[in-house]
Amino acid sequence: MISDKSTTRKNIKRFFLMIFKQNRKLSIVAFVIMLIVSALDLTTPQIMQRILDDAIKLGKIKLLLALAILYALINIVSAAFEVGSGYIYSKIKNGVTVKLKVKLLKHLGKLSGDYYTNIKSGNMLQVMENDIYIVESMGIELVISLVSDAFMAVIALFFLIRMQWDLLLLLMTLEIALGFTQSKFTKILSRKTNELRDDSGVISNLVQEYISNIMLVVMSKSIPKFFRNYIKKEKDILKKYIHFDMIISGNSANVKVVSALITVFTYGYGGYKIIKGHMTFGELIAFEQYVSMFMGPSMRIIRSNTTIQQSAVSINRIFAVIDEPVIIEQDNDGEVFNKDSNGYIEFKHVDFSYGDGSDVINDVNMKFEKGKVSAIVGSTGCGKSTIIKLLFRLWEVNNGCIYIDRVSLKKYNLRNLRKNIAIITQDLLLFDDTIINNITLENKYVSRAEVEYICKKVQIYDFIASLPNGFDTVIGEDGVKLSGGQKQKISIARALLGDSRVIVFDEATSALDNVSQQNIMGNISEFLKNRTTIVIAHRLSTIRNADIIYVMDGGRIVEQGTHDELICKNGHYYNLYYGENIEMLI
Repeated sequence: MISDKSTTRKNIKRFFLMIFKQNRKLSIVAFVIMLIVSALDLTTPQIMQRILDDAIKLGKIKLLLALAILYALINIVSAAFEVGSGYIYSKIKNGVTVKLKVKLLKHLGKLSGDYYTNIKSGNMLQVMENDIYIVESMGIELVISLVSDAFMAVIALFFLIRMQWDLLLLLMTLEIALGFTQSKFTKILSRKTNELRDDSGVISNLVQEYISNIMLVVMSKSIPKFFRNYIKKEKDILKKYIHFDMIISGNSANVKVVSALITVFTYGYGGYKIIKGHMTFGELIAFEQYVSMFMGPSMRIIRSNTTIQQSAVSINRIFAVIDEPVIIEQDNDGEVFNKDSNGYIEFKHVDFSYGDGSDVINDVNMKFEKGKVSAIVGSTGCGKSTIIKLLFRLWEVNNGCIYIDRVSLKKYNLRNLRKNIAIITQDLLLFDDTIINNITLENKYVSRAEVEYICKKVQIYDFIASLPNGFDTVIGEDGVKLSGGQKQKISIARALLGDSRVIVFDEATSALDNVSQQNIMGNISEFLKNRTTIVIAHRLSTIRNADIIYVMDGGRIVEQGTHDELICKNGHYYNLYYGENIEMLI
């Protein structure tokens, strides 16, 4: 618990320092404005006292007019400064929000595959939207407000002591009682807020999963299951929210009662002193205004603790992501691909296991050469796709080494490495944008002629040309307006248009029929001549012409060779190949 509190304090300090460093000049300007506004506001009770006791009581009209104008001018100037500070706060707040989101998203892109497989997208959306929205109100504005309130309260207290110390002593007793109850409420609110954030993250993840897969949910008749789970969780969190709101309402009621008692004592005891001649009416009004200037800031300082405690949960969640260690070592000055790179890839005695400790890849040795098509086949779960994830450095190998052009993979600049490996998978990433933007990824250096040429090669051009808006057709979220085969063709076109030295087809044509698949692979062979091509296939008819085929079983390479060589061995590949053909006939 101590370490949790220590971490929270550390993260809150980091958050404020980050804001100040990014907005040093604006923060100083805002602080100066705050001092001016506070000083102006503190003069108004004195002016009001003179209006009542010196101008109105003694019938001095000129003095009354002069003081009234001065009172109005002070408030106008104060209001103008507050508008200026509001602009500054808004600029700082929104700037920090954008920078935090960018920082989070950039850091996410540096994390390992292990983190990606365990992360809940709904929880991450909670952090990106809700948590960052919550901490918006706890920026430099809160810091300056706290300083302003402390300054105002101290000066107001000074005037109150000079004016009526005995009345002040009575009010301070109530103030202390209020502060004590507020501290209790703060602890309860902090605990409840943490619970609600976690529960909201679970629900958000559930809804996100439902919406992003809505067509599959409908087709698989899973809607009842979703709603049973969803409604149960919503009912549970509804009870907690009601309880949370009642705590806040109880806190507000407590503040209201104590504030009413302060007003009663101020006017009751103050009125008594006026009757006895120990206090003037102007003094009472000025005293009441200084009480407001003391009580209001004091209450805001107390309540700011609640704000900080509630925001602390969000700050911890944000920094938990930012502080997530980057396991994949990145050498910004490392090796890069150049025009002389051969794209020669070699796995030497590679072992790998995921978090459970059991080996997924065991003593794997394989080579992939430029200008050749290398295929990896095997039954489901044998480790084929894991090979590519290791090549892309989403995970690090446990033992052995991976080389590119005889240089260890770890010595390459990670960004350059990934830029030069294009992976086409059956899990396609398509944006709710036009076809042309999905293919080029808005790369301005790719010409329309190049796009049309490659689309003809992957046999998608005629379909695109038949659309009313052609290449400018918006395909919907996740390409919902396209068939599975059309999506895969667009994904292949995108990969081939890039300048990646290594092309990986990971079940990239699974949605296409055999004829289309063979035609496309034949058409794009010209684009693969100077690249290292790796094909992961479940359907073995796609890799008959591969230069070398690696057969995997249980994480090991059990056979390797050309199609004809492997058929002659009458082993694993033979069984896979003829087993597939028998299934097709059946």
